[in-house]
Amino acid sequence: IRKITFGKFHKSHVCNLKSFTIFGGMSEEGMVELGKRGLTNNSKAETFDLEAIFHGNYFASSFIKIVPDTTWGPAALNFSIWFVKLSGVSDPTYVNPCIQFFTSRRQERAIKLCLKHLRQHNYSEAFESLQKRTKVQLEHPMLTQLHEKLVGAGDFDDVEMLLLNAFNDGYMEDYIIRQYSAHWEQIHVPDGMDRPGNRGGHPMCIDEDTGKVYLFGGWDGKNDLSDFWEYTSATNTWRSISSDTETDGGPCKRSCHKMVLDSKNKLLYILGRYLDIRARSNMELKSDFYCYDIQCNQWNLISSDTGANGGPSLIYDHQMVLDSELQAIYIFGGKKLNNAGHRFESGHRYEAEYSGLYKYDISKDMWTVLRQDNDPILRSRFGHSMLYHPEQKQLYIIAGQRELFLDDFLVYNTRDDTVEQIICSDDTKVPESGFTMRATIDTEHQEIHMISGLSKDHRSGSKDSCNDAKTKIFLYRIKRNKWNELQVGKTASGLEQEPCPRFAHMLVYDSKKKLHYMFGGNPGAVGPLVDRHSDMERRLDDFWSLRIKRPPFGDMNRALQFLVRKYKFRDMSLHDPVGALLYLQHSVEEVVDHDNKVDEQEFQELVVSVFDSNAPRDTYTVRTELFDVLMQYFPENMAQPKDNLTDYVPPV
Repeated sequence: IRKITFGKFHKSHVCNLKSFTIFGGMSEEGMVELGKRGLTNNSKAETFDLEAIFHGNYFASSFIKIVPDTTWGPAALNFSIWFVKLSGVSDPTYVNPCIQFFTSRRQERAIKLCLKHLRQHNYSEAFESLQKRTKVQLEHPMLTQLHEKLVGAGDFDDVEMLLLNAFNDGYMEDYIIRQYSAHWEQIHVPDGMDRPGNRGGHPMCIDEDTGKVYLFGGWDGKNDLSDFWEYTSATNTWRSISSDTETDGGPCKRSCHKMVLDSKNKLLYILGRYLDIRARSNMELKSDFYCYDIQCNQWNLISSDTGANGGPSLIYDHQMVLDSELQAIYIFGGKKLNNAGHRFESGHRYEAEYSGLYKYDISKDMWTVLRQDNDPILRSRFGHSMLYHPEQKQLYIIAGQRELFLDDFLVYNTRDDTVEQIICSDDTKVPESGFTMRATIDTEHQEIHMISGLSKDHRSGSKDSCNDAKTKIFLYRIKRNKWNELQVGKTASGLEQEPCPRFAHMLVYDSKKKLHYMFGGNPGAVGPLVDRHSDMERRLDDFWSLRIKRPPFGDMNRALQFLVRKYKFRDMSLHDPVGALLYLQHSVEEVVDHDNKVDEQEFQELVVSVFDSNAPRDTYTVRTELFDVLMQYFPENMAQPKDNLTDYVPPV
């Protein structure tokens, strides 16, 4: 099944389905989850891709189950689904190989469960016989070697060395990423000091050489702004460069524009803006393009209309990045402004127009159209994220919106003008589609960081619709092609503090200090398409830092040593209690982090465990228990199954 379409009532309704989970399978038993989805509360049918792909094979289904989660009204209401349409491929030429693939995988998994059960209970002859007959390997050869050293030989010193080598070889990378944590800290400037006011739709840039953040313009809920600010991280102070850039020869007040920094020449470039229908109905729409010289404190109008010079026409909610080495600016997407706007004429509504991909050569003052909006792969959009990898010379384009939310992940190679869609690993945690998700790139660690905007499931149109939402943080490893959601940790003061969900905010990243800065935005109970003149719309003026903490190598290695030595102590205590206590005093104690309350308590409990009558009384059980614990450090595709054969046997 490739797609599923949900029809709706002829108008919005409180019983309409808001969120749900879809399951599929070849029978009604043993269905697997195919994804969680959400519907907007309108009369327009919505279609979702339902292509579950595992190792290059489509998951075939004869049955589909839809489990409603929430409606657009109170929890006590019934769920309403007007109709469901399924589309896909039924040709046996394509379907049968997929069924055979998954049948084979289920059989292999059943054998692995049996092998795990036999080895755990030391039925070595049966284990070897089944493995020889089926030729199924229970795990990665390195883990088999680890089992032989640990459980078979009891050589704990060799086990420590094997684990250290596995760590250095990258086998524990997935586990290490799960130990990352994201820590928000609200930045408060000294009392009485100037600072930017409430706003959304503003751009920011950071100069990593000086540690300064630049912010220009935005929308305060009633008016566009033209103030220009500089934040100095070393002194934690804001400085007003200009209260009105237009009077200083710069751009007029605006919002939904973009700004990029040429760190090499200390120049800022600004392009685009939004104008509501009343402001643009009787004016000539031109796309001005400005440059600000930071060192000279001087504005320069590069072009009064980039559309007339071969560049984009007047656009907003686009994305813009700069390559300082090549002196090139890339602009992608955004909505084009026209005098018609969203007015109805003769009963017809004007379709939104989107801008394509452009390159601006700074040294030559020349525009090049790289892709038009009608490109079948690189679909233009707004509210997306776009990042530039200066070494790879590639653009990373993530999500966004056209008529509906997009959840694609694309790479555009500026060297050869090619586009590739990134299909992430089967077990990856892909960020949920949302509006104005913000992303940054760390080329040293080969990572992309994503801060979620308001997701499409949270915008119900009521002021309280976002109260239970969370700002989510994701990390993408470029080399491993995997997303991970990061847990939010406590602040430096020990508080659980994080910003409220929002859109139209701005995020920048200092890759030298490994620190993000986020300012303002729209807390957005009513979504992105709002009445810009409504006095009910509020904007934020909070300023935050975000640091991603990574466990140091020494801490990880020490934790592994402590784990292995705890079990060696328990193993020794079964046949040499005196030697075990000496080992505890010296070898175990030297790897205990006494500042860690959990480690300290476990260390103290080890002495008591010698006298615990319920503790395992044979070495094979103790060593097998340690081996099973160690499997959490390795990827699932390397290790034995997490579940046990007995989990599938009824208790009676």
